[in-house]
Amino acid sequence: SKQQPWNATGTLISIENRGGAAASSPLLLDGETYQPVGTPCSAYDTYDYRWHPSPDHANEQINVNRAGTELMWFDVVRCVKTRTWTLPFAANYGIGSGEGNVSADGRFVVISDASRMVVVDMDPRAPNAPAYPHQRIGPVYTLPPCSLEVAAPTDCRIGNISISPSGRYIDVKYGAVGTSCDTLCDMHRIFEVDTNLVIRPHRMANTSLRCGSFANRPNGWVFPLKHADMALDPFDNNEDVLIGGRACPGSTLGRVVKVRLRDGHVTSLTDPANEAGYAHGSARATGRPGWFYVSFDRSPSYIGRRFYGELVAVKLDGSGSVQRFGHYHSTASVYRAQAHGVPSPDGRRILFASDWAQDCGNGCGSTSVFGGYVLDARDSRDGQDSIPPAGVKNLR
Repeated sequence: SKQQPWNATGTLISIENRGGAAASSPLLLDGETYQPVGTPCSAYDTYDYRWHPSPDHANEQINVNRAGTELMWFDVVRCVKTRTWTLPFAANYGIGSGEGNVSADGRFVVISDASRMVVVDMDPRAPNAPAYPHQRIGPVYTLPPCSLEVAAPTDCRIGNISISPSGRYIDVKYGAVGTSCDTLCDMHRIFEVDTNLVIRPHRMANTSLRCGSFANRPNGWVFPLKHADMALDPFDNNEDVLIGGRACPGSTLGRVVKVRLRDGHVTSLTDPANEAGYAHGSARATGRPGWFYVSFDRSPSYIGRRFYGELVAVKLDGSGSVQRFGHYHSTASVYRAQAHGVPSPDGRRILFASDWAQDCGNGCGSTSVFGGYVLDARDSRDGQDSIPPAGVKNLR
C-alpha cells in the first residue's frame, strides 16, 4: 500500500506476476486497459523500486539493486539506466527496508541498513551543489540505541525507514520487541535532515500525545502507528504528516490517526464508535492531496461494524469525513490475500489484492489464487472531489 503501482502520468502500471511457469515479474501494464505492454528489461537489476513521482520522468523508476550497493534511475520503456550512485554501504531490503518512498519531487531518498542511514540528493541544485552527475550524498548516520526494552536497550530492529514528502524529515519505524505491546510495538522516531544532509533526532513538543512509557520522551518519538504512510497536509500549510492505525493500547482515539512531524501533534481522523479495525493505509494519491486510503480489517470480531472489509478514503482535516469505495471480498487469511489498497495518483482508482473468496455469492474464487483488482470511481460527468459509485475490474 506504500508502493505506487501507477506511474506519474497514470499511463503505466507495474505489478507483480508470480503465477505460472512462464511468469514475468514485475510486469508492465497499460494504465487504462490493464493489458500487458512490457516485461522486465534484461539489463535492469530490479529489486526494490519506486516510480519517479514527476511527470517529467514518468517512465523512470528509482531502484536499489539486489546487492544493495547501487541506487539508480532506470527508464523501463527504453531499457536505459539514466542515473546511478554507488552507496556508502549495502542497503538492507532496498529503499527504506522495503517500505520507504522518495520525496514528493523525486529528489531525496534515505537508504539504510540495520544500524545506519544516509540521505542521497538525486537531483542536486544550486546553491547546494552542481547538477547531476555531481554526486551529493550526506554523511552516514549511525542509529543510537532505541531503548525499547529495558532488558535489551540496544535491541533496535528496524522495521522500515522513509524520507518525508518535503525531504525535511526521516521516519524510522522500529520492529516489535517482546511478545506484548505497551509502547514496544509500532514505534516511530522522527529525525530531521538539514541543508547539508546531516541527520539528527527531531525534538517534538513536550505536550504532544505519546503512549505509555514514551509519554515523556519527546526526542523524536511520536504516537505509535501501524502500517503508516506520509503525506503533505493541505489543511495545515502542507506540513509533513504521518498517518496510520492507532497502536496505543487503551487509547480512545479513532482507528485512523494523523501525527504532524514538526511537533508530534496528534489528530484523530475517524470516529471510534462501532469502527472496524485498521489493516493497511496509503497516502499515494499524491495528485489528490488531503485524502488517506484505508483498508479496514475483516476479522470475524469486526463483523457488523462500520467499514468492515472496506476500502475507504479518509479526509485529513479531522472532520471525520470519509468516502466509501467498496469491499474487497477476501478471506485475508494469508499475507498475499490482504487488500493493501493503494490509490492511483489522482485518487480515483484503488488497486488491491484479494482471493475474492468471501461474501461474493456464486462468484467466489479459490483461496489459493491471489489476484489484483481495481475499484474505478471515475465518471466524466463529475468533478475531481465527487466520487461516484465504484465499479471493479479483475487484473488476474
